[in-house]
Amino acid sequence: MLKHSLSAAPETGASNGDELRDATFASLEGHPCSEAAQALTEAVNEQVLHQLAHAEFWGESKTNRKKLKPAIAAFLADLLSAEGKWIYRSLKKDGFTGPVGARAFLPLQQAMRELGLVDHYGGAVSHWVRFDEGGPALANRRWASRYRPTKKLIALAAEHGIGLENALDHFDYGLPKQPLQKRAASTRVARRKVQGQVMKFEHTDLSRKLEADVQELNEFLAKQTFGGGCVHRGYVRMFHNGDAADFNWDQGGRLYSQPADKNYQQQSGEKRLEMTINGSPVVEIDLRASYLTIFHAWHDVQLDKEQDPYVIPGLGEEARDVVKLWVAATFGSTGPLLKWPTALLRDYKKKHGHPLDRKRYPAAQLGELIIKHHPLLGQWGQPLKGGRARTWADLMFDESRVVVAAMQGLMRDGVPSLAVHDSLIVPEQHERQGAMALMAAFGGHFRVGHIPVSPSLKINSRQGSRRFVP
Repeated sequence: MLKHSLSAAPETGASNGDELRDATFASLEGHPCSEAAQALTEAVNEQVLHQLAHAEFWGESKTNRKKLKPAIAAFLADLLSAEGKWIYRSLKKDGFTGPVGARAFLPLQQAMRELGLVDHYGGAVSHWVRFDEGGPALANRRWASRYRPTKKLIALAAEHGIGLENALDHFDYGLPKQPLQKRAASTRVARRKVQGQVMKFEHTDLSRKLEADVQELNEFLAKQTFGGGCVHRGYVRMFHNGDAADFNWDQGGRLYSQPADKNYQQQSGEKRLEMTINGSPVVEIDLRASYLTIFHAWHDVQLDKEQDPYVIPGLGEEARDVVKLWVAATFGSTGPLLKWPTALLRDYKKKHGHPLDRKRYPAAQLGELIIKHHPLLGQWGQPLKGGRARTWADLMFDESRVVVAAMQGLMRDGVPSLAVHDSLIVPEQHERQGAMALMAAFGGHFRVGHIPVSPSLKINSRQGSRRFVP
């Protein structure tokens, strides 16, 4: 009989699985923006050149010296800005779509490993299949290579005045060189979601238009001043399910702030309200029940704006968060949720400090009450209007179209805004303008008959939260 277990590798002891799984992507797009960073790059370059010369003496292919130094700087930026945690980068040659190519990075990472400047964890398996009889472990899926700075590299950086806590003061990522990203469908390994890999693509008229839209937003926002702990260096618009036969840049599509692992989108809502845009305090305008409103609009129904959609008769206000969780989990599934997923239960406990009460809120029975109140949810996962069944990726795409259109409209009026997936952050003096831009964008994409669908908006400010009334 086969057993499955999740582990970094069979008894390696190199690091625990959670640390490796939580590694952040090494974009290799950073460059020095201070004299200290330039000096550190030169110091590492000297060591790497010596190491490569030794390898080339013994028959290794010669590395392009002109491309080596920018690759070193980009690798240092990713290693040091991750604050000592693991970063990952696939070593498959077709996975290098950015400014640093495989021919420069592959020998570079090998030289830095041999120099003791980086810890490496490569070819490790994330999922193992074992036999009860004690037979060999068989690899089912392999991780991309992991790296992190060693004490030697951290000490060398410190000699130049660069620490893990201030690396982004010395390395800049500029605006994303490739702001449009196509990813393969996500997979699940041992019940854990694994993000699909970045895919190369040939541009079409549609993809060029989508990319130009993001570039225009990035260039406009690069001229603004962000304060109060706001870190933002441009957006990448990420599309999913790129390996599907019918993919046409219509799956996913959210704007992701860069750098990926350290930006304002990663902050709490309270922390984001401490930000400033051009010296002004900000408000965050939420699209309330965004997916639920879009889903009803697909069925030509306006969701009731006067009632909280997550307060269900018979359950009351106290069950609101659990109802909202069930709806979100259903939209992430292929049909109405019948059983609470293990990962969701784990995340709930981590967020709330106590486990979800499954005896009080069994998923199937809870769903019956929710569907009684929102009958259309019973049709989730079924073909829509004679077409295909829609998924979370369709909901995300339609939501992203609304947000991007609202940001573009504000930009045309000279008003900067920042996206947080289903909300917009704007200077507080432009609160009404931002809210009306979201409503106009929503109504422009969704109609019930000839009437634009109107979303419910909530304004979050330093003074509290309130519903927006047009």
